[in-house]
Amino acid sequence: MTDVVTGNDDGERDWDLSTKDGWFAMVGAAPRTRPPARSIAELAAMGAGERRRFDQARAGWHANLGPIRTPQVDAVLDGLDEIVGSNQHDGDKVKPAAVLDAAPGLGKTTAAVAFARRFHREQIDLHGDRAGAVGGSWQRVPVAYLPLTSSTTMRSLNALLCRFYGLPAATRGSATHLAHRAAEAVAGCKTRLIVVDDVHFLDMSRHDGREVANHFKWLANTFPVTFVFVGVGLGARGLLAEGLTGADGAFSQTARRWTVLHLGSFEIGTEPGRRTWRALLLTIEQNLALARPHRGVLSQDLSDYLFARSSGHFASLMSLIGRGCYRAIKDGSETLSIDLLDAVRIDQAAETARKHLTAALDAGLLTTTAATNTRPGREGAA
Repeated sequence: MTDVVTGNDDGERDWDLSTKDGWFAMVGAAPRTRPPARSIAELAAMGAGERRRFDQARAGWHANLGPIRTPQVDAVLDGLDEIVGSNQHDGDKVKPAAVLDAAPGLGKTTAAVAFARRFHREQIDLHGDRAGAVGGSWQRVPVAYLPLTSSTTMRSLNALLCRFYGLPAATRGSATHLAHRAAEAVAGCKTRLIVVDDVHFLDMSRHDGREVANHFKWLANTFPVTFVFVGVGLGARGLLAEGLTGADGAFSQTARRWTVLHLGSFEIGTEPGRRTWRALLLTIEQNLALARPHRGVLSQDLSDYLFARSSGHFASLMSLIGRGCYRAIKDGSETLSIDLLDAVRIDQAAETARKHLTAALDAGLLTTTAATNTRPGREGAA
């Protein structure tokens, strides 16, 4: 659907990042265009069809705000840049891997994809879109993205790689055969970064999980790429120790080759934390496409409330704001308030933590109020 109000196709973008075509579609997509500001009177003057398209465009905009550059995200992006940028090793040397380990709902996949998207574009700018000699027959594919599942095996992992590159009969053959086909594609396409998401699905207490973890070492030895592994509680799950326990875990090659980066939740126990939280809200506030905006609606009026509702988790916060904006557009209020947001349900983890945080904020044990004015965050991590 082409939005006649903004002039851009800013509906849902149905790309599949686990395929080369989907990844390239995401990398090449233009940034979303913020719907133009409209007053209540201007909304009322719209025809029914125009209003539906405009409201649909606003829903899509609010659902896809960001990525927003916060100190936590900046630290992760800087860490990834340092690891990947310094991995200029020749083929006889193993490139160290990066691990992005964080609790659910903190934006770790968003940060990893944002970094990989930027890296992809830089590689194309530096080397062109063809691999090998001038006019080479291989398409340059700087980045591959692989989401694991709870049933990932060594063979299915190799098949995921083959499927990403669009190789024919990507699921046929033994694990070894598929691995060698994938290795040929990685080398031919000059892939330099592979993002492996949802690594926490690997169960190191099972043979399949340990087999896949060991296969990562073979891939690192064979592929001239940097791996970025993304998951939840990877150290606690035994992945860094390769499933070994006690003193044996100290002999893990993985622990020596993988550098762990963490992405934390927002906190309001310190002055820098409070400033960061309010700067985040101010950035979001400045990007809302509602007809009754006012400065401070999030960063001042709703700051404590939003922290209590989201428990400082980015995904919970954005779900609350996105659904709240949808409700505000639908009921005609065109602004966010406690009464409106109280009617919005979000993830159960945030709802469970809400009562405790609200009590602490009401009692003055916690506050999001910063002593100095905040500066807006920077939107767009790519």
